[in-house]
Amino acid sequence: MTHVHAFLAVDRLLQDLTKCKEPFGGKVILLGGDFRQVLPVILRGSRTLTVASSLKKHALWLKFHKLYLTKNMRALESERDFGAWLLDIGEKKSGSTIQLPLQCFPSIQDPIHQLYSDIDFSSVTPQELKG
Repeated sequence: MTHVHAFLAVDRLLQDLTKCKEPFGGKVILLGGDFRQVLPVILRGSRTLTVASSLKKHALWLKFHKLYLTKNMRALESERDFGAWLLDIGEKKSGSTIQLPLQCFPSIQDPIHQLYSDIDFSSVTPQELKG
């Protein structure tokens, strides 16, 4: 997410251009995302400073009309439990220790074939391997 100062600069610019003192000069601003995943990057900043630098902690945030998605439209029906599990982790409902399900560790019998399935190693010469 962008630092709150960038939003404030755009807000002031649009107010100046439109000569309207409403937030963002009365223009519609659409933001999207999960604030748990898109905090601003503050170089050598503490967790407190990072959170404080987000738009959500500024008074301007109160002027936004918020809409919340209640259904993950991209998750497959068969992965509903996995999506709920991830959400529980994000909302710290799963406790201090997180047990990863076995499906997070796929069994790879032949890692070379898994990574380089498009290469026929039977015809590779030592010179080709040297680069």
